[in-house]
Amino acid sequence: MARTAGALALAVAALVPLVTSNTYYLFVAILIGISIVVTTGLNVLAGASGQVSLGQAGFYALGAYAGALVAARAGLSFWLALPVAALLGVVVGAVLGLAALRVSGPYLAMVTIAFGIIVEHGLIEWDALTGGFGGIADIARPSLGGPPLTLGRYYYVVGLAVLASLALARNLGRSPWGRALLAVRDSELAAASLGLNPYLVRTAAFTLGAAFAAVGGCLYAFLAGFVSPDSFTLQTSILFLLIVLFGGLGRVLGPVVGSVVLIVLPELLHGFSDYRLVMYGGLLLGSIYFLPGGVVGALARDGRGRRDADPAEAVAWRPGAAEAPPLEARGLQMRFGGIVALADGHLALAPGRVHGLIGPNGAGKTTLLNILSGFYRPSAGVVALGACALTGLAPHRIARAGVARTFQTTRLFETLSVLENVLVGLLGGRPGSLAAALLGPPSVRARERRLRAEARGLLAFVGYAGDPDALARNLPFGHKRLVEIARALARRPAVLLLDEPAAGLSQEEIAGLADLIARIRAAGTSVLLVGHHMDLVMSVSDRVTVLNDGRVIAAGAPADVQQNPAVLEAYLGAREGTGGRARPVASGRCSDTQPADRSLAASASVVEHGPPSPHADHAALRDEAEVLLEVRDLTAAYGRMEVLHGVSLRVARGEMAVIIGANGAGKSTTLRAVAGLVGATRGAIRWEGRELVGRPAHRTARDGIALVPEGRLIFPDQSVLDNLRLGAYGRRAGGVAEDIERQLDRFPILRERRRQPAGTLSGGEQQMLAIARSLMARPRLLLLDEPSLGLAPRLVDEVFAALARLREEGLTLLVVEQLAEAALAIADRGYVLERGRIVLAAPARELLRDERVARAYLGRVRPATGAPA
Repeated sequence: MARTAGALALAVAALVPLVTSNTYYLFVAILIGISIVVTTGLNVLAGASGQVSLGQAGFYALGAYAGALVAARAGLSFWLALPVAALLGVVVGAVLGLAALRVSGPYLAMVTIAFGIIVEHGLIEWDALTGGFGGIADIARPSLGGPPLTLGRYYYVVGLAVLASLALARNLGRSPWGRALLAVRDSELAAASLGLNPYLVRTAAFTLGAAFAAVGGCLYAFLAGFVSPDSFTLQTSILFLLIVLFGGLGRVLGPVVGSVVLIVLPELLHGFSDYRLVMYGGLLLGSIYFLPGGVVGALARDGRGRRDADPAEAVAWRPGAAEAPPLEARGLQMRFGGIVALADGHLALAPGRVHGLIGPNGAGKTTLLNILSGFYRPSAGVVALGACALTGLAPHRIARAGVARTFQTTRLFETLSVLENVLVGLLGGRPGSLAAALLGPPSVRARERRLRAEARGLLAFVGYAGDPDALARNLPFGHKRLVEIARALARRPAVLLLDEPAAGLSQEEIAGLADLIARIRAAGTSVLLVGHHMDLVMSVSDRVTVLNDGRVIAAGAPADVQQNPAVLEAYLGAREGTGGRARPVASGRCSDTQPADRSLAASASVVEHGPPSPHADHAALRDEAEVLLEVRDLTAAYGRMEVLHGVSLRVARGEMAVIIGANGAGKSTTLRAVAGLVGATRGAIRWEGRELVGRPAHRTARDGIALVPEGRLIFPDQSVLDNLRLGAYGRRAGGVAEDIERQLDRFPILRERRRQPAGTLSGGEQQMLAIARSLMARPRLLLLDEPSLGLAPRLVDEVFAALARLREEGLTLLVVEQLAEAALAIADRGYVLERGRIVLAAPARELLRDERVARAYLGRVRPATGAPA
């Protein structure tokens, strides 16, 4: 159907000069063709690479004046002027792109606007060459060995240019270069991790856009026979961009539809020419609001990518090499200003082994992974892959050296199909010749068929059973994980870095992931596995390294690490000198309790029987206590990744409840759902008898619930006093000054710092400020997310002591905390969250003695080294 419509439109266009000899109609038709040529190049830049240029009129002018100078001043032919104009566009576009594309978004738009203005005024001021305001006249139309072509015949010359430009754009879109452009647009980080250099890819797109615009300018000069600066203003650039947006950004036929409508429309409404910019603005707003994909996008089917190779063509695929070199990191340090994220990172990943990397929140795991993959440049230290030094290399160069990675939050190229995502990985940083991509010779098409067969084999290797032609954005979360791993393996890396690959997966999918990691290891690829799913990490890893506060605190076999006292202290909060027991930081209702010994080996028999019912604690609430908050069967998700699975809990007036569990268990999401920052997909949240699900966060805050978020999130440029005043923003009652004094009395160090910008405070002082700011709202329920994160032990004691005092004053608290023993020592009630589900719920003093708490943090117990299985 589409081909029939295209053939019909082409036939109608070919008949235009035969149907009419009216020069006005022919002139408008040729203008449409020239506009298609120019905007096809802009569509490559804006639609494929995602860079917005408002300086295309500048390149358009350069091409027009180049053609005019070659023809009118040098007396040469159109057939020489056209390649000269294209070459000038390529040179100027490449130079400007290399300089301008170090910025993006609105900054790039401003740079290109400046370029267009410079060209316009240069044409005016360079009177000797350009003729100034008068321009250049007497530009004869091209000839074919005889007299100049008539307007009707020149129409066909422009028509050939239109067909050529559309064919080049179509070939580019179906080539490795086209996929590279879309990959960089969708995710620069993921593209760089596969070996693509986003800077050079964007520069290539910018250069192509400039070349197309210059060719269009040359065609315009020979159409009009005269050029002057007033034909190449900012308004012209805006028109070109509007044509692309209206027709369909990234669609090959978008410039055709946009040019026909927006060149013809002003001619039909020539009586309103004074309001042309108003019309353009209204049309732009309307098309963005009602047709965000443009006219062509609205008519196209977006559910699938382009279908090609038959599934039977898939070829067996094996990653890696027999002898992968070792990856070694020594003495790594990473500072962000005054914050030390990594103080002493060291790691040795043996060839063909799986190495686990674990640690509490803020331990430095992601920082280390970003250093190994080149996204961070370390402040000190060395990274090497065999004999190849990787320290300080750009991400794309490290990827080409043999280090691939996945991301904690999947970073697929959402507008590409599953198969095309893997194809980007197969070619990596070597998409081939740009000229070949534009021309599309048979050799390129044959290579494409071979690569598609290999990509299907790779998808089969990782266990992907879905539709390879489905768009990546439509995949369920588990399939996205598999496709991302397949894409990373496509480069046949020596080392694969997996960042939280089990996050959001079901138990069945996690079992499949464990099998996949085993197959990757068997094929010779080394794996560094960063994970919070301890059962997975401990079951597949040959060796485990544990980070805490930016330092390696343990390394060895999984069973040895599970029973290492330093690891237990890091995860459960036991303090040095307490013999593995929690030391209460303030007097409280549970301060007299002492937990039993925390040996993980002793918990094996307990785990076999499974946890008690998550709802068993509800009956244990004191009958006289009023339940303020009740969460029932709460389910929440981020996109397609379901994080909470039927969470239920209750908090009584005046008590402190804590939610503990390993990283990634869903603790923060639970608090954010209560605060209204994450929408619940199912379940209920009852606050003082009112339903909170669906209620905006600011309304929830005014109802008496205040959140102290993870990472404090104070306003760094505001003073301490201003932060406190902002905490009272939603209050209707007075007494703000008195409450500020009350908080300064509660945290005396804040009184000393009250005039300082909050960003200059230490981590502990910022945490105190975040708590004080939330208390300024006079909440009846205070939610605290990881209040001990990143604090020294002394400051942790001070913060917990402050929380205990708040509870004694009658404030109700719900606290998410990773230091389990320290939190339970001052709490009334505890909930243990594991992979989005409540697995233990009991009074805090009972949880302090329950060995299953440790299992929730560090996974199922494995026999110690040398012990019988």
